[in-house]
Amino acid sequence: MEETLASLRRPKRGRPPKPREEDHADFEEEADAEGLAPPQSKRKRAASAAAAAALEDQPLIDIIKHDGRLISHAVKKLVEDYESNKNSVTFQILAMLFEACGAKHEIYPDYLHESDVDDIVLSLVELARKGLVEDNYSTKHKDLKHFKENLVSFWNSLVLECQNGPLFDDTLFQKIKDYVVALSCTPPRVYRQVASLVGLQLVTSFISVAKTLGGQRETTQRQLNAEKKKQSDGPLVESLNNRLALTHENITYLEELMRKIFNGLFMHRYRDVDPEIRMSCIKFLGIWVVSYPSLFLQDIYLKYLGWTLNDKNAGVRRTSILALQSLYEVDANIPSLGLFTERFYTRMIQLADDIDVSVAVSAIGLIKQLLRHQLLSDDDLGPLYDLLIDEPPMIRRAIGELVYDHLIAQNIKTSQPGARDGENEPSEVHIGRMLQILREFSDDPVLGSYVIDDIWDDMKAMRDWRCMISVLLDENPGIELTDMDGTNLVRMLHASAKKAVGERIIPAMDNRKLYYNKGQKLGIC
Repeated sequence: MEETLASLRRPKRGRPPKPREEDHADFEEEADAEGLAPPQSKRKRAASAAAAAALEDQPLIDIIKHDGRLISHAVKKLVEDYESNKNSVTFQILAMLFEACGAKHEIYPDYLHESDVDDIVLSLVELARKGLVEDNYSTKHKDLKHFKENLVSFWNSLVLECQNGPLFDDTLFQKIKDYVVALSCTPPRVYRQVASLVGLQLVTSFISVAKTLGGQRETTQRQLNAEKKKQSDGPLVESLNNRLALTHENITYLEELMRKIFNGLFMHRYRDVDPEIRMSCIKFLGIWVVSYPSLFLQDIYLKYLGWTLNDKNAGVRRTSILALQSLYEVDANIPSLGLFTERFYTRMIQLADDIDVSVAVSAIGLIKQLLRHQLLSDDDLGPLYDLLIDEPPMIRRAIGELVYDHLIAQNIKTSQPGARDGENEPSEVHIGRMLQILREFSDDPVLGSYVIDDIWDDMKAMRDWRCMISVLLDENPGIELTDMDGTNLVRMLHASAKKAVGERIIPAMDNRKLYYNKGQKLGIC
């Protein structure tokens, strides 16, 4: 009997982890002896049932407009139904696209399946001409405040959910691409706005899938190389070769889709009459170049970032500058940016004096990045130093950061492991460099105060009063002061002390007598 019991006894295993309290709350009962997963909690089952019921009652467009939490459930149901009824699911998706554009269409599945893309789009344009369109994109209605966010979420979820099937069937997304590109080129502005947003997001989502496939391709290639060292042929080698070929084919397919959307949509919309569309195009292009440089880090794509530096809209110019900042932030991108920088650096410098303050400040930040990578010479910076005494405080502050970074701390990115970090240099070194700058403004103490005010926040040495006093008393043999340097150092010490207690060291910008209209006077009284 003991042998029988022993034979039935389960084999020894490691001690199971101590169950947590939240595990008891989430699950009704433990996994059984066979190791089956515990059933879903009542809360999760109820949520899934509620989501399924809600999906039955709501058209897809209503979910996009009002109920973003159901998007993932809706997308999964669409993908599940796609294999059994491709035409119906394709119609639902495209009908939602038309309705997102605001078209109150009466297009049926059979007509959509049999008709040409141009015919359908022309009928939608005709609806807009008759005024049968509602603007979901630009409306201020509270119920639609999450419309854009939900629209982007839907298309991203659809691409990711389809990556193991319909994404590569050469049917669904080819048709989606055709309609998105066609709608983005129509006269109604709301059609262009919605279609442009959808198309730009599709490329972004394709990049996400392509990067995942790229990682799988590298892993498969390593496995294949290791297996070939063991044996030159065999079923495993053949399987790995087939997997590698399929992965490469899927990546190539996605990249071709990206190029078609770029050529059909981006190349026209980046110069759209609507500045918001232009801004979106440049913003997304910046994301694409940084996230997928193997395709987009080329001059044929980068040139659009350079051209839009001249856009008449300040928001577009600033968007282009910010995209370039994210690009130059990645050290690995710098070797590929040589020709682009050579072609457009003059315009980047000019933008530091842009009429729009936010554009100018962003451009100064971009120039600082170019200097750190040694892509500009000191001769190119002459006009920038005049901005140290410019009127807008934000511009002066940005130029102060640049002067400190480039001339005082001398922070330069280099591949040498023992490169010097200017932040760790002794105070007297930075004080000496600051005195060299102040020599240019010795004839006018007010201008010198501007320079000190601009740089004070960044330069810690300017708050090292003990070091400055030591230099004035000739206790530091590392610095030899001329009479001019001594005067400037006293001014710097005095100004720094005033800054430290929160006092102004530069004159007020506007000393004119304030004028109040009648309403303001009444309000004052």
